[in-house]
Amino acid sequence: MPPGRAARAGAEWRDRIIRGDAREVLDSLPAESIHLAVTSPPYNLGMPYRNYDDDRAPDEYLAWLRGVWQALLRVLVPGGRFVLNVAPTSIKNFRPIHHDLARDLRELGYIMRAEIIWYKQTMGRRTAWGSWRSPSNPHIVPSWEYVLVFSKGQWQLPGDRAAIDIGAREFERFSDGFWKIPPERRRNGHPAPFPEELIERLLKFYSYRGNVVLDMFGGTGTVAAVARRLGRHYVHIDTSLEYCALAAERVRRAAPPAGVRIPAPPRGRSFELPRPPLPSSDGGPDPRGPSGAATTAS
Repeated sequence: MPPGRAARAGAEWRDRIIRGDAREVLDSLPAESIHLAVTSPPYNLGMPYRNYDDDRAPDEYLAWLRGVWQALLRVLVPGGRFVLNVAPTSIKNFRPIHHDLARDLRELGYIMRAEIIWYKQTMGRRTAWGSWRSPSNPHIVPSWEYVLVFSKGQWQLPGDRAAIDIGAREFERFSDGFWKIPPERRRNGHPAPFPEELIERLLKFYSYRGNVVLDMFGGTGTVAAVARRLGRHYVHIDTSLEYCALAAERVRRAAPPAGVRIPAPPRGRSFELPRPPLPSSDGGPDPRGPSGAATTAS
């Protein structure tokens, strides 16, 4: 990790399962401390998440996420990546949420660098045909999700070539933006978990071993578990105590590669926020202001 606020503040905030609000926890992390963030926010479609009401007015939902994206921008290192998974919305009341989110992120200063199509192979038995065999009002049923990739300030992420762990054939295969990966079937009480193969591809393609990987809507811990298994540090955030406990157990079982030390989360249910807010690298006042909220996008 290059010198900066994170290095001077110590590393007690990383390799953590943290129960809390995504914005509040991001505001408590040191600036320029995260190399890669991978997440899928609540869908706002009435999904049965634990400890979260997934039914906001569309404008309220976008404004809430915009605040999270702004807080994330502060904690990404220069060139740090943000990978956002978002599903198409309903057929009848179609809303191009992926366009809305990409617009907001670009307006905040993120560089949009890729759009991956995650083909989930979920068509199976269909009933929502709309006007059957007629151009009157046929329906397209989405069998894919979008994986949108952004970076902070620059395209390049500096790192040690010795910490690269992607093979040549993997690189060739992953650089094709059509990823055919089945959805996760083992849900563990979560309505929409990531498949580990999706996260493994993203971590190998967009980060080095030893980088810090964040999921601010961490659910049952797929990102954190794969990060530890691949030799990356992790920060997992979720509002649900149940999900945090499940995530901690998954991460403990995900042993890092031989010779790589990535601590497991402690046993028990201690998932408190990192406190107090960390100071700036030069020892001056916290750039987030007295409230801990980001005042500018860095």
